[in-house]
Formats: sequence, structure tokens, C-alpha cells
Amino acid sequence: MNRKNRVQCSLAAIALCAVLLLPALAVAEMTPTETLKEGVDKIIAILKDPSVNTDDGKDKIIQKLSSMADDYFAFEQLTMRAVGRPWLKMPAELQEKLVASFRKLLELTYLKQIRQYDDEKVVYKREMVKGSKAMVLTDVVAKDKVFSVNYKLVKLDGRWYVYDIIGEGISLVKNYRSQFNEILHDSDTAGLIDRINERVAALEAAQNKSE
Repeated sequence: MNRKNRVQCSLAAIALCAVLLLPALAVAEMTPTETLKEGVDKIIAILKDPSVNTDDGKDKIIQKLSSMADDYFAFEQLTMRAVGRPWLKMPAELQEKLVASFRKLLELTYLKQIRQYDDEKVVYKREMVKGSKAMVLTDVVAKDKVFSVNYKLVKLDGRWYVYDIIGEGISLVKNYRSQFNEILHDSDTAGLIDRINERVAALEAAQNKSE
């Protein structure tokens, strides 16, 4: 193969790679609002799906919502900010356990609330972006009231992820930070994980009892 043909083949290969990568690049270039809207639309679609919107389909809803959570939530970032400075002194192994336990707590606490969806509408007002951080301001319009819900996002590997939700002025991260700091004042990381796991067990027991 002469030099001209080699160059042509190389250019063809580059062009093919570019075409194959276009879908991934399109996702990576989504704005914070577009990313958030995509996730919210998927959640609403799941909640409106008649095949799972039954008493027997409750577990399926939770499973579907949980499986898509990693695409839109930065659980490690969320946990790190909820813990605050003590996070920096935690061994990596305990950080991983803490993230897993906290994620389970969040799922049990909030996915059940999401299941109570009653055709509320989400209005995307505006977004503010500064470097790798962003905030998307939204209103949730219910039948008789409008709620302010704002989302903080961080850009990781070219994609935006939610790391805090502020509902009616109350930050999810700050709310848990005050609780975690109180526990860590009298205990260590293992103690915090134990407390979270105890709460998880209590929520699971209450959930099983109500079913």
C-alpha cells in the first residue's frame, strides 16, 4: 500500500470513528437542564406505565427507578458533601460502604414518595452554569399548589449529574450534613454507617408491614 492509500485509509478510519462516537458526544454535550429533563421524563414514563402501575408492580417501579439512578445522580458526590470535612479522613473502603448505605437510605426514603406521583407538571425556569457546577431552577405544579425545587449538578466525564436537591429552600445535602455531623461528633465512620443501616432496616420493616 502506497503512502497515498495509507493516508486515505487513515482518514476513512478517523471518519468512521467520528460517526460511531457521535451518539456518545451528543449525550456528553447535553446541558444541565436537558439532562435533568431527560431523567424526569423517564421517571414519569415509568410511573405512568400501566404494566407496573398496579399493586403487584410496585417493586418493579422501585427496581426500574433504582437502576436508572446512576445515570443521573452522583451518589459519591452527594455523600461526600453530606459528610463534609470528615470525608477527607475516611479510608476508601469505608467511603464506599458509606456511599452504598446512604444510597439505600435515599432510595427507601424518596422512591416511595415518587410513587405517589399525581400528574404533577415540572416547569424548567432557568439554569446557571459556572465551570463544572450548575443549578437548574424548576417549579413542580400540583393541582392546588406550586413547589420550588432546584437541582445542583456537577459535570463528571462530560455528563451532568445531580448531587443536591433543594425543595422549598431546604437542601437535601445540608439536611443530612447536620444529622451526620451530630453522629460523627460522638462516633466514627463505622458508627455512622451502623446508624444509617439501622434506619434502612427500620424503613424496610415498615415497608414490608404496610404491604
